[in-house]
Amino acid sequence: MTSRLLDAELVAQVRLIEKASGCNDLLTGFISQLERGIARFGEAFSNYVAQGDIYGAERAAHTLKGTCRQLGATALGDLFADIEGSTKAGDYAEAKRKFDSGATLIAQSLEALRQA
Repeated sequence: MTSRLLDAELVAQVRLIEKASGCNDLLTGFISQLERGIARFGEAFSNYVAQGDIYGAERAAHTLKGTCRQLGATALGDLFADIEGSTKAGDYAEAKRKFDSGATLIAQSLEALRQA
């Protein structure tokens, strides 16, 4: 994965929205929502697969991909795009492996967002 950890321009856009709206904790709130989504992803993904709800498993990865990319967490968005791709291909074990092996990237990305 060669993506940048963060897209500074996208983070700056969120900061501009904060300024314009007077809501100074907007990015912090988005990061908290992202953290909760990621924390629930592994179990939720496994449950979807076990129940045969492949659409639910794809949607879970797709949602996190979009959230990451909207916040400027480029590399993390790419990770969830890869997970979504494996899920669409029917390789659920590979999707889960990618998520599990992405723990360091997840931690680095969340910390970079907090520091942005």
